[in-house]
Amino acid sequence: MRVVLVDDEKGIVDGLQKLMGRYIPECEIAGVAYNGVEGAQLIQACKPDIVITDIRMPHADGLDMIAMLQEAGCKAKYILLSGYADFEYARKGMRLGVQYYINKPVEEEELRDCVCDAMEQIRVERGGMQQIDNLKSVLLQHTLRDLIDAGRDNPVYARELLRSAEIPMTHTSFVCALLELDSPLNPGADMGFESVFSLVERVCSAFGGVYPFRYTANQAAILVTDEGSIEYGELIDALHSLKEAVWLELQLPMAAGVGTVKEQAVDIRLSFEEARDALTFKMGKGAGAVIPYSEQVRNEHHSSRKKDTIAEIKAYVEEHFHEPISLADLSARFFINPYYLSQLFKQKTGETYLNYLVQIRMNKAKELLAMTDQKVYEICQAVGYSDSQYFSRLFEKLTGCKPSEYRRRSNDRMAER
Repeated sequence: MRVVLVDDEKGIVDGLQKLMGRYIPECEIAGVAYNGVEGAQLIQACKPDIVITDIRMPHADGLDMIAMLQEAGCKAKYILLSGYADFEYARKGMRLGVQYYINKPVEEEELRDCVCDAMEQIRVERGGMQQIDNLKSVLLQHTLRDLIDAGRDNPVYARELLRSAEIPMTHTSFVCALLELDSPLNPGADMGFESVFSLVERVCSAFGGVYPFRYTANQAAILVTDEGSIEYGELIDALHSLKEAVWLELQLPMAAGVGTVKEQAVDIRLSFEEARDALTFKMGKGAGAVIPYSEQVRNEHHSSRKKDTIAEIKAYVEEHFHEPISLADLSARFFINPYYLSQLFKQKTGETYLNYLVQIRMNKAKELLAMTDQKVYEICQAVGYSDSQYFSRLFEKLTGCKPSEYRRRSNDRMAER
């Protein structure tokens, strides 16, 4: 903790320095001053955590100094040195929010107790502020995800999301980029993304607003805003610099797709979709490419979309049915909005994705029950479930009999042949 001492008596200042060094070594004396005016200037310059100040001083007393500092936004904790005759001053100090007082002459035990109390309160307050900052960060990320998932379908909702995130909308341009880290992240992936976000904010600091957030397990999205028009070439250059910084500082290869600049907030989602489409061509452009959305990308993308995406998804599910694959996982893998994918799957197949997945798993379970000697709990795990009781109830609901009964009937049929 950094501490500033303010007292017009040099002997008291010297004595406090010695006591602090001897009994409270975790504190650093950041500076000393001998009157209120000098003290206010010093405190504003070095921003200490704690200020220990006398009340009675020339030019400006300790309370006047505290009032000036609070008006300037100083958040330090103040400890007043007061004598018996300073009761009225102390009462005024209480009105200023001062909580700590040390009587003169200063005793080392009283000094230590008072400073330690102030340090503990600072730690508690900082912990609370960190929790608030973390909560704000989580809320902002959820808001941005909602914006790119549903913003263009509902312009009113998009504007409300921007307002809640305190992102300016008037006279502002918007553009989205999607970053993909080409190496699998370790269990500390969240920490890795925080490092990437720090680099994003540093490299893209020339733009008015930069809002990075995690999109999938190895992807991060960025919303860039600026007053007037965003210079697209400068953004592409910045992303190239970011790619180099991510490799040099984090040893992570990175590619990026970049949407086009939009003048309306409701088109943020469209810019993101363009960035996502551009990124799908990273293999053709090179694993570490920065790919702007272009007419060529648009044409190639629309051509590739003519393929039966639902057929590809069904094939993927049939191969990976034993894994925990949610609709969100599929939307990220096949670059389709999850809401749109849900509707498209129902339209193409006549059933929901969840029902389709369950049917695939149950068909495989039937096969294993009829053709193997595996126990029911082993089959449960083999088809993607962890709770054997839930699996048995679901199996009975869909087939009309318990797994053990289905196995017995299958064996009877085989024996009859």
